[in-house]
Amino acid sequence: MQQLSIEINYPATHSELIKRCHQKNQSRPIPLILHYKEGGFNTLHQDLYGEIYFPFQVVFALTQHGKDYEGGQLVLTEQIPRAQSKAQVIQPNQGDAVIFSTNFRPVAGSRGYYRAIIKHGVSEVTSGEAVG
Repeated sequence: MQQLSIEINYPATHSELIKRCHQKNQSRPIPLILHYKEGGFNTLHQDLYGEIYFPFQVVFALTQHGKDYEGGQLVLTEQIPRAQSKAQVIQPNQGDAVIFSTNFRPVAGSRGYYRAIIKHGVSEVTSGEAVG
């Protein structure tokens, strides 16, 4: 946030963050367990449910690629100003964790840092069932 000249003060404790969320009428818990069957997928999106959010999120793979399912890769895109988006495809194995930006990340450009918007999704599960 400093690199982007954004003044934000994250609370020191989880309970303080929850208090701030409730003050803004954000009471919905965010943890999700997602279950994708054959043919299931998730389009590119951001998990923003209000103006207050933690800058990172984590995905835990609860099933094993190649054993429990095929396909179902985690897809991350980074929007580059005045250019096509850049995609990364990640195949975490059971027990792996992937941490990524909830909204945007700072990227050094020719004129200083800029916000690179990050979106994530899941490619189509071609067989089996994936849980994460």
